[in-house]
Amino acid sequence: MNWKRPLHLIHRWLGILLCLLMAAWFVSGMVMMYVPFPQLTPPERRAALPELAWPENALPPAIALAGLRASDFRFRGTPTRQEPIVVPEPGALASLDFVRLARIQGRPAFVVHSGAAQPRVIFADTGERLGPVLSADAVAAAATFRPGTVPRHLGVLQSDQWTVSSSLNLHRPLHRIGLDDTSGTEVYVSSTTGEVVRDTQRRERWLNLVGAVTHWIYPHVLRRHPEAWSWTVNILAFAGTLLALSGLAVGVLRIHRTSLRAGSGGTQRWIRRHWVVGLLFGGTTLTFVFSGWMSMNPGQLNPPAAPSASERATLEGPSRVLLEFPPVPRLPAGTVEAELHSFDGGAFILATLRTGERQVVPSVPSLALPSEARVRKLAPALLPDTPPPAIQRLLAYDSNYYTRNPEFGRRPLPVLRVVFEDAAGTWFHLDPSTGAVVDRSTRVNRLHRHLYHGLHSLDWWWLWSRRPLWDIFVLALCIGGLLLSASGVAVGLRRLRQSAAS
Repeated sequence: MNWKRPLHLIHRWLGILLCLLMAAWFVSGMVMMYVPFPQLTPPERRAALPELAWPENALPPAIALAGLRASDFRFRGTPTRQEPIVVPEPGALASLDFVRLARIQGRPAFVVHSGAAQPRVIFADTGERLGPVLSADAVAAAATFRPGTVPRHLGVLQSDQWTVSSSLNLHRPLHRIGLDDTSGTEVYVSSTTGEVVRDTQRRERWLNLVGAVTHWIYPHVLRRHPEAWSWTVNILAFAGTLLALSGLAVGVLRIHRTSLRAGSGGTQRWIRRHWVVGLLFGGTTLTFVFSGWMSMNPGQLNPPAAPSASERATLEGPSRVLLEFPPVPRLPAGTVEAELHSFDGGAFILATLRTGERQVVPSVPSLALPSEARVRKLAPALLPDTPPPAIQRLLAYDSNYYTRNPEFGRRPLPVLRVVFEDAAGTWFHLDPSTGAVVDRSTRVNRLHRHLYHGLHSLDWWWLWSRRPLWDIFVLALCIGGLLLSASGVAVGLRRLRQSAAS
């Protein structure tokens, strides 16, 4: 039996399918440049929040949080179910990551976070804990979020196409509410805090079907199972990388082939076109697909970069400081949200105004607030067994510390970069105004950042900060990759037609 023909057919069909997938990646990537996946951005959230007027007779955090135990944080949400958390010492005091001040159902409340567990809400006026968030509560929250609309409860769900990301695991299950406005807005209300945590609009949903959902291979039926989704994307991205690499290698090897310049048949013309486009854009196509594969962190090549609890405690002090917090002082006018913070054994409030401006408020008048000098003094203790670090003050973003959305306030400036001379090449970025560890990275983390974000999004700061130059450059490369993928499909189909005719 002649196996060459079926093997050639399989090879060509696989090539066509992978070229179609890569063409879809380039088209969807261009859509994603201007239509991000639905989210409730910090500016949107702040605009909808009422002013956080904290009553003077509210319970101090030390009293309201005193009864919290490890057993109170028992569940972790996933896109498919609620997972119980095994608590070794249920009666032990809860270890708190952070505490947020909010108005829940019109009442002052503490929203308490501990690890990956879903948060607990404690009302500051009575010490009562928030019970199940009912459909009527969710509708009322949606009406407050968007006044002038008539919210309709559309059901309770663990996840759907627009809420499948892990960022919403703290709030599952979710109440889905339609606002019946001209934009077809729908919002999702947390069952753990009773707050609106995501909004989507009709146009945004439609464009994301050809944008993020296609680009990330994100259909809900697959993405709700993280392991299956991860395997699927890893396999397809690896296969696309091999296709791009082999095509580039073959194109270079055939530079001197006279067959690329001879002949006038339709297939031969498409082969020449594909070859020319491949020489121009094959390298960038390879880097786009390879860096997309790097986004999945295959083989866990990129180690976890988040600061450890002990590293955070070096500057913040033990979590019990939050459990001993004194009465909340008067908040600045215009405050819409606030968090309890600790630094070097002391406690303060970080208030966020509607404008996004942050203000540090001492818990007691005599408290020494965080300062750059105090942060610099404590920084060497982050890695105590290494030589004293070099500490730089950054006033502007660079390619290792940046954000695409400065208005979100997640990457503050100025910031201190603490550079240690350990074997891993560890860096910390510290916020001198709050003493918080913004991020931690090693040499491997920074290399991965360039192999993923740098090559995939071309968000090196020298280019990203010069829009629309970045847009022109990325769009040109994406169009080139699209032409290369489309010509590959054309060549493959013509080859199949020739095989069928022979």
